[in-house]
Amino acid sequence: MVGHTAAHSFLRDASLWLAPYMRDQAGPVLVALLVILIVILWRNLPPDDEQEEMAALQSPGSDPRASWETICAFAADQAGEALAERGPKRTAAVEARYKRYSEWCASRGHTGVELILATALWKAVGADGPRVALEPNIVPYHVAAGIEHWVLWYHPEATPGGTDLDPAAFVAHVRLFLDVDGADECCCFQNLPERRSVPTMAHAHVFLRTSSALAKLRAERRLRSPWAEAERLGGRGAEVGF
Repeated sequence: MVGHTAAHSFLRDASLWLAPYMRDQAGPVLVALLVILIVILWRNLPPDDEQEEMAALQSPGSDPRASWETICAFAADQAGEALAERGPKRTAAVEARYKRYSEWCASRGHTGVELILATALWKAVGADGPRVALEPNIVPYHVAAGIEHWVLWYHPEATPGGTDLDPAAFVAHVRLFLDVDGADECCCFQNLPERRSVPTMAHAHVFLRTSSALAKLRAERRLRSPWAEAERLGGRGAEVGF
């Protein structure tokens, strides 16, 4: 509401300023010019929800970036670290993006899960194993430079959404897409049941050290993601890697 409130205040103040001049011949001309200026300003104001997101993006935020050590400690003891209010978190700007993403999916008539099923690059783990996909997290946690937040999705045809995944298998499943050197380059965890924001599709959070191979995966994902293209066309390409 900041931009529109300011416009209303400007109109009120301008009206008071112009009042003494309304009795002479220049009054109507000044009013006409003022109206034209206000219309131009009003049309260029973003919607209120976009203004709130812009403010969030421009603010430095109070949450520090989670270090590699913080992430790994959280992966090892989610309950304890959460109780101590430690662990990776999302910024207000990313939470606003999450809301925008949900609304974008609804406007297209599908859910976020349906989009993942349709566009992710799925690979089978052996003949009888699960099918997995490694995709960038579109709403990542606030992490230190040199770390990227991805998601290891498990296709619900073979792995029901409520499945408690085997942590010992995460790195092997990530290696289907990327050559990683164990715990030094890859830290994974599945959220506790009460913290799972997408309970209909089993998934693990994957934190990776930035590399050229990872950049290649990210670029390939951009090409097949309608959401990434929508963000680019909306002037937010930098948020999705453009």
